Amino acid sequence: MAEEIELKLALATTDQLRFLRHPLLREATAKTDQILDNTYFDTPELALRKRGVALRIRKQGRQRLQTVKLAAKASAGLSIRPEWETPYRGRFDFSPIEAVEIKQWLEQPEIVGRIGPLFQTRFRRITWHFPIPDGGEILLALDRGHVLSGGREEIISEVELELSGSSDVNALQQLATTLGSRVALTPESLSKAQRGYMLLK
Repeated sequence: MAEEIELKLALATTDQLRFLRHPLLREATAKTDQILDNTYFDTPELALRKRGVALRIRKQGRQRLQTVKLAAKASAGLSIRPEWETPYRGRFDFSPIEAVEIKQWLEQPEIVGRIGPLFQTRFRRITWHFPIPDGGEILLALDRGHVLSGGREEIISEVELELSGSSDVNALQQLATTLGSRVALTPESLSKAQRGYMLLK
């Protein structure tokens, strides 16, 4: 089972340029720049949300990726949650999910047969890679775009720090502290999926 360990921080839109000028970014070993289109799915009565499941299809260039996430343990912007990703080939595939109860529940015809698109997010993501001593790395991402849900939209302007190949939360916090010394960053407790659901009301 993959486990996502992520620190999410809100960034004022007026501070985006200041963030991009942060000297720490020049120390990254790699950098990518992508446009990400995401569609979130649920049943008409929001059965997945009630069960603590988020289901997303991400379009990334020519690739489409299915992601299933379970409800996170979150505190001060730091979240730890199980997630499973698999290529999307035109139909949902829940076979990679190791949480057997959730997998069997999603595969029921009365659930999977009623799942449909609910809302979208579209944003530009710039990601910087920072190696850490235990052999893993921190992926530092700046996301700028919109949540589009229920005929409404909301701005996305946030910074995400995610551990890859590591569970060193202290390294995550240290990098966030260094960033926060030059630009205002505040813990963000709501995921993009949660914000999309809130706009539906």
